[in-house]
Amino acid sequence: MKATLPIWVLLMGAHAWGAGPLFNVLDYGARNDGGAPSTEAIRSAIQAAKAAGGGTVYIPAGKYITGPIELVSNLVLHVEAGATVQFPAARLPYTKGRTQGIETIGPVPLIGGHDLENVSITGRGVITTDNAEWTRLMGGPTPRSDSGPGSAFGPDWNRLLELVQQKTPQPDAEYLKVAPFLRPSFIRMMESKNILIEGIHMIGAPFWSVHLLYSQNAVIRDVTLETFPGAFTGGIYIDSSRDVRISGCYLDNGDDAITLKAGKDADGLRVNRPTENVTVTNTVVHRGSSCVVIGSETSGSIRNVAVSNVVCHGTQGGINIKSERGRGGSVENIRIDNLTMDDVGRAVSISQYYQMQGERPSSEEPVSRRTPVFRNIAISHLTISRARGASDFGWNPDSISSARGNRPPAALTINIEGLPEMPIEGLRISDVMATGKGGLRAHHTAGLELRNVRMDAEAGPAFLIRDSGDLELDGVSTRKPLPGSPVIRLDRCPDAVVRGSRAFTGTGTFLSVAPGELKRVVLEGNALGSARKATEEASTDFWQAPRAPAK
Repeated sequence: MKATLPIWVLLMGAHAWGAGPLFNVLDYGARNDGGAPSTEAIRSAIQAAKAAGGGTVYIPAGKYITGPIELVSNLVLHVEAGATVQFPAARLPYTKGRTQGIETIGPVPLIGGHDLENVSITGRGVITTDNAEWTRLMGGPTPRSDSGPGSAFGPDWNRLLELVQQKTPQPDAEYLKVAPFLRPSFIRMMESKNILIEGIHMIGAPFWSVHLLYSQNAVIRDVTLETFPGAFTGGIYIDSSRDVRISGCYLDNGDDAITLKAGKDADGLRVNRPTENVTVTNTVVHRGSSCVVIGSETSGSIRNVAVSNVVCHGTQGGINIKSERGRGGSVENIRIDNLTMDDVGRAVSISQYYQMQGERPSSEEPVSRRTPVFRNIAISHLTISRARGASDFGWNPDSISSARGNRPPAALTINIEGLPEMPIEGLRISDVMATGKGGLRAHHTAGLELRNVRMDAEAGPAFLIRDSGDLELDGVSTRKPLPGSPVIRLDRCPDAVVRGSRAFTGTGTFLSVAPGELKRVVLEGNALGSARKATEEASTDFWQAPRAPAK
């Protein structure tokens, strides 16, 4: 006998899930007691909706076991509150996609499809899988170490990375060597538009949780993604996609929470599709790697991004903008505002020196399309408390940075690293209150502005900057000056301006520069009377390691 739905459910469906008929998977033979797989029943319901020109496939309360769910256009997949849909680890059919910035052939997603229009995944039900089962079946990453660069997916993956640098794309045979070691995304939409993902609660993931690839006009809101501590089980990945709105989410993931990507190295430059026009707001992030990430796959460029009202607790990083030589592309027109970060590793990192597993450091090279460009980035209204200064991936032994040799040598709350041949241009950081193990360090920037930034660090200087032109420090301070460390140390920063800043009681030296450089620094309207020395010229190399307070 066919299951029937209360009239209020049908009415709700008409308004909340879109117009069209409703297809209950129980009517197609699904088992809601988990006693047998419901893969064919769910597929039959979806095909019936497709034949009808669209509609809602409804999964009512109960426990379901299923294989991959392939979506179609003009479809709403609604997982009702009280429903749990479980996906066992299994070898899956292959399809084309992209993995860590490289176009690949790999397993189909657990939920998703390609070339779709008007597709939604909604409801307050649970979708779940076990990352440990997937890594036992297909293998997991190995971290970088002193003995080698590690690998995300094994030696065939590292070889593919080398091959696509020589010629891209490669023959299918090379991609198929890697395919058995790639784990599927949980949800992936590819070459699709008009997408809604709303309300879903995900527990566990094989790989990335939600992946939008080559897609446009998408909304992700009010989702809960709990995948910590699975290998590479990051939250939301916007990959060479545009016009995306993310809001109201809770993210507790085994990698980065919200990540914007646009292809990697030669393969990404060949594809050359940007991520652009993205907003992120009203979201809470807990544990895992970084909170908001741009890169490191920047080859197609990432631009026009606005992030606001995000709370981050216990992650290894906060804001992480990254690329490296050879990757190319630009990161530009970025605004990040109103973030609270507590007990994070490094709160802000903006670096053009990032390395992924399987990669080795690149040497300096002439500026070309392979050179990443960072410009016009504004970060404001940050409250940072108890920043640990570095990442500790002890919770994830397969992490890219778990090896002792990968730990950064300096504890830093804010780290800015530009290239000598392509400095970070037009970066403004303003209205920041920060406490942490280390301070702010920056090099190779052009037009860096720090405005109303208070940095209370346990090791100093609080502000350490070198090789930066057109530098403006306006209203910078520390309320916890350290004996033996200046508040500000500048090296090779000609024509820097320091204005409106204050030395608090206990300050030894406020501003320190290298011998002969003080005449190139402009001081305006500072209140430095509480400092034992307002300025000094000293040959001390503060870049060897952060200076701990004197005992």
